[in-house]
Amino acid sequence: MDFIDMKKLSEILSPPKDDSSDSESDLPKTSLIQLCKSKTGKDTKIVSKETIKNEKKCEKIEVIQSEEEKAKNIWLEEEVVAAPIAIDVVSDTRTRPDYNVKYQQYVGTEDVFLQMGPKTPLTSSCEAMIIEVKMPGDRMPGICTDVTDDSVDVRSPKYRLHVPFPHNVHKQVSKAQWNSSTETLTITVFLKREFDAINF
Repeated sequence: MDFIDMKKLSEILSPPKDDSSDSESDLPKTSLIQLCKSKTGKDTKIVSKETIKNEKKCEKIEVIQSEEEKAKNIWLEEEVVAAPIAIDVVSDTRTRPDYNVKYQQYVGTEDVFLQMGPKTPLTSSCEAMIIEVKMPGDRMPGICTDVTDDSVDVRSPKYRLHVPFPHNVHKQVSKAQWNSSTETLTITVFLKREFDAINF
């Protein structure tokens, strides 16, 4: 190797030095992370300014990606409310019966013929919720039904069912009816929610 090649090699390996007295020029411009032994014998990491900038960029990219993932979610984490569960339902050994949930809507003449009302066929326009619980082998005297503002609890010698409601209900006007021929308990609850542009 001649002198010119050695000079080019030294220019490549060492960064160019500026004569300006800025504080930024005093810092090393290489993005290499060096490890050296400190006086205590532990490894010490020397990080340059460029690596700090790169780390900040990576953090920003991660934040943007997490915000994009949150935008794809249907609900925000703050909007999801845990469903109330009766304490003894988990440890109960009784069978959970099959049940169906239907919504009931009360319509008048203005809704059917004149179509002047704002009601739609969606569940948001329904006033009542009907829960049909199939309890084969049970009789009415052994069935106990408790309706609270946010759930219904059905107990019998064979079955146990706890169903949380999507909305609060009027528990005073709720009703239950037993059909002995089909061995089905029908519970009707009336939803308690504010009527707005969606719920009317």
